[in-house]
Amino acid sequence: MKKITLIIFLGLFSIFNVNAEIVCTSTTTLADIIADEDKSCTIDAEVMTVTLKKGEFYNATGGSAYGNDATKTWVIKTADQTGDIGGTSSINYVPQITKSMNKPGTYTHFRGYLDKDIVVKGGHTTAGSPTLSCVTAGTTNNVFGMYDTNCGNGPCIGDINDKTEVSISMTDLNPGQGSGNYLYDPGSGYVVELLQSDGETRATTSGNVDHLRAIIELSSPITVTENSIVSIDMVFKATNALVIEFEGTGELGCQSISNVAPVFTVTATVTEP
Repeated sequence: MKKITLIIFLGLFSIFNVNAEIVCTSTTTLADIIADEDKSCTIDAEVMTVTLKKGEFYNATGGSAYGNDATKTWVIKTADQTGDIGGTSSINYVPQITKSMNKPGTYTHFRGYLDKDIVVKGGHTTAGSPTLSCVTAGTTNNVFGMYDTNCGNGPCIGDINDKTEVSISMTDLNPGQGSGNYLYDPGSGYVVELLQSDGETRATTSGNVDHLRAIIELSSPITVTENSIVSIDMVFKATNALVIEFEGTGELGCQSISNVAPVFTVTATVTEP
């Protein structure tokens, strides 16, 4: 039996270079957040509605992980599936695999596809004194986050009463940092790229982004035969999917609240009878 477990956090392309080191809970105070190097913390999204589009294995041996050779691709599922992964909810996208679905071959990568448009809701109110809030509100002023702190003049991210669902369209992996931000490659075994509607061509402008593709290099290749028993879980959850950031010593309140994508977990088990 060969079992491969991959846990991929697609939370690394944010609207600012935040590496939040703490997770906000009901007891987290403003002082706790300000003590963090980035004056930020992560929180679970209460609502995160996403649409999963496709999951597949790919053999990049002798070629590129971005390739689109049908003979090297085992498509596990291709169908839009929309759901809320906020709170304790999750989506397990890949169906039960039967032997008749097997495509014999060796595979080096797993590739998951996600629609660019998501809906998020969440926030945090600090414990103790002072009590300050940072919530999803208003409209996004770039592809990831909300900055509107002008309370009293429409929805405001610093007003708990304004917390609502906000639509986000991820059309740039590093907004505000020049052009060509359609590939995120941290050099750690996975990449995220923005694709055009054909599902193969990388986007060239934010206007022709249709969806995202996450490409995960397996820790070791898997080999599937006609008789292999294959079990795959491809799960999306909204754990720590939002980042809030305060300004200065906190006296100016919430500076921004940002979506940093869901947690994407893939577990593959291949057993030979």
